[in-house]
Amino acid sequence: IIIIIIIIMIIILIIINNNLPLDLSTSCFKGAGCNAAGFAALMPERVTTLSGSCVTVPCSFTLEDGFDAWLKPGCGHFWLNYHFMHIGSTTIRGDLTEYNCTTTFNNVQEDKVQYYFRIYCDGRLPDAPRLTPPKEPVVEGTPVELGCSAPSYCDTHPPTVTWTPALGLSTQLQQNDTVTSTLTFNASHLHHGNNVSCTAAYYIPSGNKTVTSTRYQLSISYAPRNTSAVGSPCLPAREGGCLNLTCTSHANPAVSEFTWYRIHGEHILKIGTGSSLSSQLWNANDVFICEARNKIGTEKSDVFKIDIQSKLIQNRINPELGDVSKCFLDLRQKSKQCVDQ
Repeated sequence: IIIIIIIIMIIILIIINNNLPLDLSTSCFKGAGCNAAGFAALMPERVTTLSGSCVTVPCSFTLEDGFDAWLKPGCGHFWLNYHFMHIGSTTIRGDLTEYNCTTTFNNVQEDKVQYYFRIYCDGRLPDAPRLTPPKEPVVEGTPVELGCSAPSYCDTHPPTVTWTPALGLSTQLQQNDTVTSTLTFNASHLHHGNNVSCTAAYYIPSGNKTVTSTRYQLSISYAPRNTSAVGSPCLPAREGGCLNLTCTSHANPAVSEFTWYRIHGEHILKIGTGSSLSSQLWNANDVFICEARNKIGTEKSDVFKIDIQSKLIQNRINPELGDVSKCFLDLRQKSKQCVDQ
């Protein structure tokens, strides 16, 4: 007959804040003068059984003042070995709400090993991860770093931090009782206005618990983009008449100035400013272009060419186009647009 001696150290983890663990790492043995007002577990210093047999270990624990309310029916429990692997061949005998963690170990095979006891109770959510925005204003084309830190309640099972949306490469580092994840990506105008958040997932045997940070809205500064010039002639469409021009563009910060140019042969002439402009038509070959500007940069539109045919100038019916008074060609859209008289 082989006598097996088991040394048991109990770590009680009360999981609050929706399975948030509170580490009760202090263990003590009967007669060792434990402080009943603190977090502690009481049990025999060692127990003896036969190899392959079972043994019941008397066990009780105490909590610090104010934590008793978290101990309630429905709290879960499990035992871990020194490899922090679950031990399935155990039977809880005590009533946890009565601070009794007495347990029977079945089919004992290991000699002189330490075991750990954990209690987890549903409650409020863990503290939300803290998202750290970029330190400097972000300009398109520059690298961006976002930080997310989450408390780690168990060194062997730190939370896993993920990002939504996953804009780039993320790395995770654990330091003491905090896990920090860093998201790195190159800023694009397409990121402007996106809501970014990070989520910390905590391992719990009964099912992982996740908690998400507050959302952070990205603000990306970028030069004007998708600048477009369109226009239509005043009625009737004729040389020497007027042309109403409109320039649109997307930018952050908003466009501070629109500038219009007329291209006539080899000459480029500035004809005015503003998102809308009325200009005189010189001839049927007039070409216009607008430039949008903010403090980040500028962008020019594609050329806009007005196309006035002699038959239209005379207000005659064009058999191909029908009864129209004017047509204009938007080179950016590669299409001719006509308006009925």
